[in-house]
Amino acid sequence: QRQAVVSTQSTGELQGKRVIITVKPRLIIPDTNCFLDALNKIKKLVECDRYKVAIPLMVLDEIKGLCRSEAKAEQAGIALDVCEKLISTKSVNLLTSKGNLMASGEFKEARTGDKGCNDDMILAGVRSISDHTGSQVLEDDAVHYTRTAVFLTSDSNLRVKAHTHHLAVMTVGEFVKRARL
Repeated sequence: QRQAVVSTQSTGELQGKRVIITVKPRLIIPDTNCFLDALNKIKKLVECDRYKVAIPLMVLDEIKGLCRSEAKAEQAGIALDVCEKLISTKSVNLLTSKGNLMASGEFKEARTGDKGCNDDMILAGVRSISDHTGSQVLEDDAVHYTRTAVFLTSDSNLRVKAHTHHLAVMTVGEFVKRARL
C-alpha cells in the first residue's frame, strides 16, 4: 500500500526540494485517542496479523491517568483492560520514547529518565523508529522518504508535528479504510 505526500522543504540543505513520502505499513503505532475513540478498530488491526502494533509507553501512562478522570474513567478502564490483555498475550509490542520495541516484561524499567511533555515523548519514539525502519533518498529536486511505521492519531496538533518530521501519520479511520479492514 502506498501513499505519496508532496510538500516543499524550507530549511537547511533540503531547502526548496519537494518531499515525497511513500508509506509501506508494517508497524502501526496508535496514540491515546485511538484507544479511547476507536478501540474496536485497534483490536481489528491487531487481529488481522498484517501489521505489528506497538503501544508507546507514554500512551499506557496516559490511559492509566485517564482512569482517574471523572469524564473518561469508564472508557479509559476498558481501554486499559484491552491494552493489558494485548500486552500479556504478546499480541503487541511496547515502544519507548527512544524508539525501542520491547516485550511486555521489560517496560517498567524503560520509563525512567524520560523527560518532556507526553506528546513530545510519544512523537520522539515514533520519529526514532520511523528513521530506523524507513529510508531517505536525496535527489536533485526531491527527497524521497519510505516509511514502514505509521502513527495513528486524531490529535490535529500532533499530526502537524508528525508531518513536520516527515512521518507517516493518519487517523485510525483513514488507515482502516486504506487497509480495507
